[in-house]
Amino acid sequence: MLNLHDLDLQVDALVAAALSGDLRGDLHSACRQALLFTYLGYAFMDAATLPLLEGRDLDEFDEIKVDRISPDDSQTLRPGGADATLKGLELNLFGGFFSRVYRENDYLWGRLHGAERMIDIVLSSVSGAVAFTPEQKLAFKQRAFSAILNAEARHLSTADRLICDLLEENARLGGGHGIRVRPLSG
Repeated sequence: MLNLHDLDLQVDALVAAALSGDLRGDLHSACRQALLFTYLGYAFMDAATLPLLEGRDLDEFDEIKVDRISPDDSQTLRPGGADATLKGLELNLFGGFFSRVYRENDYLWGRLHGAERMIDIVLSSVSGAVAFTPEQKLAFKQRAFSAILNAEARHLSTADRLICDLLEENARLGGGHGIRVRPLSG
């Protein structure tokens, strides 16, 4: 009644045209690869997961939520994502292998980005039960940033300037109306 067989053939033809470059505005190779893996991979995924569900209610799957921890999603302390914070991106992503300064920079930013995303994830999971104001969310992040920066100051031998700068940036978050952070001694 829905003519799904013919629609299936039309979609296959469109995908084939997109993959072969027959459509206007040839797809970028990364887009073409993603389309190929997703479109063709679906049948394999379906064949692999369906037997696991035998004997169960097949009406719908349980929702799975995925949270990403990425510098590009952590913009509170310093906007710009990975490009603005990570040094190891240089030399074709191998910069950290050749420089302790780069490794310590990226390690510290990894902790800061991870803490920010974890706070976002936890607060989003309790948002129905408790309402946090943007100022409260920022205060949680400021406390975490301050704790990380002060703890790492004793261990990162090449990151003194970075830690001082980040403590100052952290203190200025929210127009200076956040928590007070303990400055580094010495």
